[in-house]
Amino acid sequence: MDRDKQEKIFIKGLQDKNSLVFGQLFACYHASLFRFAETYLFDPQETEDVIQEVFIKLWEMPQVNIDRSLKSYLFLMVKNRCIDHLRSLQIEDKNKRKLFEAQSVSDATDVVLDAKSEALIKKTIEELPEQCKQVYQLAVFQDLKYQDIASELNISVSAVKVQMFRARKYLKENLGGLRESLSLFSFFRSVNLRWKK
Repeated sequence: MDRDKQEKIFIKGLQDKNSLVFGQLFACYHASLFRFAETYLFDPQETEDVIQEVFIKLWEMPQVNIDRSLKSYLFLMVKNRCIDHLRSLQIEDKNKRKLFEAQSVSDATDVVLDAKSEALIKKTIEELPEQCKQVYQLAVFQDLKYQDIASELNISVSAVKVQMFRARKYLKENLGGLRESLSLFSFFRSVNLRWKK
């Protein structure tokens, strides 16, 4: 089905409080929204809670007036909820930069880091084992779904999940405070373009 047509069906379903259509909407966007939110929060349970809260808020809206693509609207809701969640945490001084970076970088269309930080990020990604690096770059740079990555690399979806877990664990352990910048898709895309030049 054409995506625009599908989004119109979903929006009409939301306006009509159609639970069947709402369930289809949830199934359609849950996985991509989960991956996006997890890059802010680094915690699967907190991520799932945020996704559930966003969909509940969407369902409970007295009027649904969406003036952009539904997908963009959902991602914006999730991003804002993630930032609200980070703000509500009692963050220790050494971790306060997480909120600052999430707020400032996520709104940027072209993120600029100092050369030293950028070099460190690139070096750390390059240090990943080959298949682990391939999986991670396809998921983050190209925003591919796990099923698509599995097809591209001729491996199972379970193997993709394992490699993503290993990549995230390695990057979090080796990048310290910079890992929050790594988690943001806008950053990845801008850095990826610069590296290709």
